[in-house]
Amino acid sequence: MGTGDKVNERELASYIGISGPETPRYLLVNNFLSEFFLEDKRGKEQQYRYKDFFDKKILICEEDDEQKKKQLEESFNYFFQRFSGEDMISFSENSHHYFPLKPQMLRSASYNLRHLLYCMIPGIEKEEVFCEVQNLLFEYLYGGADGVSYLMSTICEKYFGGDDWKREEKRNYELDMLKSGNFRNVRKNFREDLYKLLKHRFFRNLDFYKRYDYLATLLDFYVIQFVINKKAITSNRGYVLCQGSSHLSNGEAYHLACVQNYSEIRFVFQTELKEFYIKCLKEEQVDDQDIVVENSDDEIFVIGKNGKKEMIQFVRQVFNSNFKLDAKPSLYPSIRKVFALDGVKEKPYSAEEFVMCYIDMSKARKGSALSKISSALNTCGKDIEFVFPKTRSRHKYFALSPSLLEFLVRLYLAKEESTYAYLDNFLDSLQEKYGICIQKNDQMDKMLKKMHMKVPFQEFRQNEQALIDNLDEINCLIRLSDSGYVVTLPEEKGEFTLL
Repeated sequence: MGTGDKVNERELASYIGISGPETPRYLLVNNFLSEFFLEDKRGKEQQYRYKDFFDKKILICEEDDEQKKKQLEESFNYFFQRFSGEDMISFSENSHHYFPLKPQMLRSASYNLRHLLYCMIPGIEKEEVFCEVQNLLFEYLYGGADGVSYLMSTICEKYFGGDDWKREEKRNYELDMLKSGNFRNVRKNFREDLYKLLKHRFFRNLDFYKRYDYLATLLDFYVIQFVINKKAITSNRGYVLCQGSSHLSNGEAYHLACVQNYSEIRFVFQTELKEFYIKCLKEEQVDDQDIVVENSDDEIFVIGKNGKKEMIQFVRQVFNSNFKLDAKPSLYPSIRKVFALDGVKEKPYSAEEFVMCYIDMSKARKGSALSKISSALNTCGKDIEFVFPKTRSRHKYFALSPSLLEFLVRLYLAKEESTYAYLDNFLDSLQEKYGICIQKNDQMDKMLKKMHMKVPFQEFRQNEQALIDNLDEINCLIRLSDSGYVVTLPEEKGEFTLL
């Protein structure tokens, strides 16, 4: 185990699958698109402004008054910054990112998800599948433009010209874990949903910004699907308890069950991190013997197969810890507390005990491996308004926001090739395909029983009513005369007739 060369860090990311979130949310889309399209040759440092377009004679200003001319320039810069997405995507003063209004504007960022979504497409390592997805993405994003997106597209096309946009060389396939059991259905569903979104008129007929936003929602949604299915050992998929809206009372039993369910799903990262660290620690053990910690007034040592090493040096080498060697005065008190070393000269630990102490010591530290990796669930969930509250509260839960609910209705109706569907069929699909449990049924009863939670029947009714009210507010619900419900698209609701 070397130190400083990040070998262990890469191995950890490979073991768990990801190393952190990709945020802001539209960077995740750009990173995904960069698997198929070439990136902006000018580099991320270049910021596009009025002068760039004026110098290329794309913009002409006939105003003679210098003050008014400056105001016009500033107005254009504000307009371009707003509708190019720069103020929504860029996250540093030295790096500028844009919506790819033309493929030549594409700029990516750190691949913390390790190309997860690219690898999630079944058969992407085959040339024909890669080219098919590449062409579908191009047609989806650039097949038509109107309104502001047409104006922006025209300006950018004249500036960027007809440079090549296709990436010819495919990325090497990673994440072999996706080929195992419970991810098979997730990958199948991702392909089906991606292709449906890229092809269907319910998405294709919208403007560029809405199309781009829906693609971002789909990608974030499947990062969450990856997480909830990581430890679905007892079935072929993972499940989530979900609130019909984010407004249910915080004190109710069903809400508390949702909080516990989210916590258990998030805990998968700590479990995998523990497994990985135990595997690393095995190389420091002699025939699975205990790891011995030696405590003195001045220093703390770990005695392993390769001799005695100072504690911070040891965890840096074995776990690729980011603890600094000169931080002993600040770290030693917490190490002695977590490892229960006060008044103890020497203490043995099993591999699991040592690892759990190390995780407890490091997980609260900013930038720890566990905090970065586990933040992917919360970040992606908040980006598409699937995880609440949006504050730093530790008591988080899954709930369907209006925007996510409308997207899921649209995707379901596209799959059904219909503008209407019964609400019960839609809810059944959410559970069967994505593991999103809203209604009381056998699956939900199993989950509550496993968590030792009892929920009064009226709270299930309240949750279903919250979902109905949510659908009604976004204009995706039609009430039938027999107390039944139909889901539809907002733009199609006025055309409904009962046969």
